[in-house]
Amino acid sequence: MLSPNLVNALDMAAANGILDYDGAAFLTGTQPRYMGSPQFALPQSNNLRQPTKDQLIYNNQTQKTSSNPLWKKLLFGALVVGVGIFGISKLKKLPSIKNLFSNITDKVKNFDTTKIKNGWNSICQFFKDGYNKLFGKKTAPTP
Repeated sequence: MLSPNLVNALDMAAANGILDYDGAAFLTGTQPRYMGSPQFALPQSNNLRQPTKDQLIYNNQTQKTSSNPLWKKLLFGALVVGVGIFGISKLKKLPSIKNLFSNITDKVKNFDTTKIKNGWNSICQFFKDGYNKLFGKKTAPTP
């Protein structure tokens, strides 16, 4: 005997379309309580008058060649060649990678750290002054 909670859960699963048969009757091997059980025979579909041929088939053959005219293809090819030549000319004007790394190492060696130290000290001083204004000892004004 199945618990009522399991039967209720199986019925809710069937009502929501998760199961398409009487799950509790199937598990216990009893007679199904409603239609849709695997034990019921499906009705014959001869009287439904289904069409024998699919009317929605698209019969137009797709073209295997591009429909773009020759002038568009030539114009696009000229554009690609022009962009390629322009890119190669710009790449030749760039400094070499070896010079780039030597410049970076020189800049790192000659880097001035006093600006960073002064900036850090000014930030720390700002927070110290703010803390002292809020929580520092307050003296009573003299009359």
